[in-house]
Amino acid sequence: MPRITELLVADHARLGELLAGAVDEHGAIDEARYATFRAGLLRHIAIEEKLLFPVLPRPRTARLREDHARIGVLLSVSPTAARCAELTAILETHDALEEGEGGIYAACEEVLGALPSCALTERALALPAVRVAAYRDRDPRWAR
Repeated sequence: MPRITELLVADHARLGELLAGAVDEHGAIDEARYATFRAGLLRHIAIEEKLLFPVLPRPRTARLREDHARIGVLLSVSPTAARCAELTAILETHDALEEGEGGIYAACEEVLGALPSCALTERALALPAVRVAAYRDRDPRWAR
């Protein structure tokens, strides 16, 4: 069983590839690929918010929670090439704060120790898919 850090770092790579492939050279969006990215990123954020961040002091996760809120806003509206570029920029910085020595994942591993980390991986893998709402700008309930 991989440790939680290994699981989430691999998920960063998978999500990055999905996002990169969701926009073609002309700026057209591959809706199916973007939908897979969107659902995957929302689930990834849920894992972090529900399972990892609670083990650390709130100030240590404040910046990452702010990023999650910004990401959530971008994921709530229809994708465009510009929004995908903004997501890419946010995620590059965000992922760097989570990965590697001194990152949030390492801090969680240190607090939890090896065995609980594997148990956390099991809990993360068991977490169901996140319900993904319609885009706000396509949902008539949000129309003005």
